[in-house]
Amino acid sequence: MEHTPVPYRATGRFSELICDYLDGDPRLREFFQWGADQEGLAKAASSRRLDARARQLLCETLQRQYNRLQARPEVRANMERLRQPETLTVTTGHQLCLFTGPLYVPFKILNVVRLARKLSTPERPVVPVFWMATEDHDRPEIDHAYVNGTKVQWPGEAAGAVGRLKLGGITAVLDQVDALLGPGSHADEMRKLLRGCYRPEHDLATATRCFVDALFGRFGVLVLDADDPQLKQLFAPVMRGELLNQIAERAVHYADKELSAHYKTQAHARPINLFYLRPGHRSRIERVGGKYQVLEGGPAFSLDELLAELEAHPERFSPNVLLRPVYQEAILPNIAYVGGGGELAYWFQLKWLFQAVQVPMPVLLLRTSAAFIGAKDVQRLGELGLSVEDLFLSQEELQVRLAREHAPFPTSMEQELKAAKAFYAVLRARAAAADPTLAASVEAMEKQALHRLDALGTKLLRAAKRQQHEPLDQLDTVYGHFFPGGGLLERRENFMPWYAREGPAFFDRLLDALDPLDPRFSVLPA
Repeated sequence: MEHTPVPYRATGRFSELICDYLDGDPRLREFFQWGADQEGLAKAASSRRLDARARQLLCETLQRQYNRLQARPEVRANMERLRQPETLTVTTGHQLCLFTGPLYVPFKILNVVRLARKLSTPERPVVPVFWMATEDHDRPEIDHAYVNGTKVQWPGEAAGAVGRLKLGGITAVLDQVDALLGPGSHADEMRKLLRGCYRPEHDLATATRCFVDALFGRFGVLVLDADDPQLKQLFAPVMRGELLNQIAERAVHYADKELSAHYKTQAHARPINLFYLRPGHRSRIERVGGKYQVLEGGPAFSLDELLAELEAHPERFSPNVLLRPVYQEAILPNIAYVGGGGELAYWFQLKWLFQAVQVPMPVLLLRTSAAFIGAKDVQRLGELGLSVEDLFLSQEELQVRLAREHAPFPTSMEQELKAAKAFYAVLRARAAAADPTLAASVEAMEKQALHRLDALGTKLLRAAKRQQHEPLDQLDTVYGHFFPGGGLLERRENFMPWYAREGPAFFDRLLDALDPLDPRFSVLPA
């Protein structure tokens, strides 16, 4: 089977907001700066600059973070390119999900690899960046992965920023993955890689950097951990403005009001959109009376004390979901961000925040979404008279179609219902002519008759389904493979079973197939 593209709207799996954005709905135009196309990317590139000091600190930070790794030549080359004042970046980011989490995380990384290659010129190199969301603190969202349909979970309790968590108990998880990977030709390679990266003495940030670099370093991907004192120092003026003037809440208010007329807003702006980091905690800061209280038993500050704390220790402050994009764009010479539908939804709330703090907003690109289907399932569909595109209809709709098409008797009551309605229309007119009060009696008879005909149609359809259980079972098999647990496979399964079979060639295949500038869903051979 070849690569099959399907319009996102036709899949029924993406929000109205995202489908409208991809369709160029003019209602959304005011919520972003540059269009998600070649022209928008060119305009973003021509206007983007990064302060020399910020670039120097960024490069120093990357160099320091890579000191514990033997960086690949492609990574070293891109780190050197980044020192040049004309070099730009394209970025994606994600939580530190165990073993990268669901399939779509590698999709995102490969999207920025392909985009960087497409946009690079000798005069203006573009390098791909993976932003590790090390400061997130929702451990239940990141402590598991699904491998060949089985959930593997790293045991432990929530304890502040996940990037700082030590990997205690990881050996038992790796043993479980060993068994689940099975005998693929590259399975042992993956087992060795996992044990080299996910070591008990590592924290999750170190393990993730090691793993992502081992998988994608050959593409020149730079992995950045922004939980860093020097980088936070660059962002300190914006954080100071947030503490003094509640910039984010004010700036996001207009966007929320306009967006909510048509769509559900993704993220909630608080009066203070910063967290305070301390051992084992990442806690919100709230103004309580005349004090600024760090929740979850943290310290309380006067405004002057809090500003002094920010100046002395900017690394103790952490932007929330609305300020994190601004932080990213403040420290990177970035021209595009590749994100999922939920991510782009909150980026649309931020245009006026970017303007308020005078940080350029990048082009917003939807990450490629894809599903896999095996040759046997393609054959099953063909035997049922269905196409791959038909799988995006509801399972019930397909079951009804197959039952009706294969049944040896008619199941539709459409003609009978039409005839009944015509019969009762004549009867109602005759009764009303004799006595107007009789019309109501005829209407009651009609309602009862139509109801019984509908019920008979339902029974005929059930009988057809019982008789056609074999094709319906075939459909259920294909549907279960394509939508495990009822959802898209990319949002659940980890990449490792594919890698165990294909090795690095799996990522080469995806890189060739998944184009972030193609606004269509991709169905690929399994």
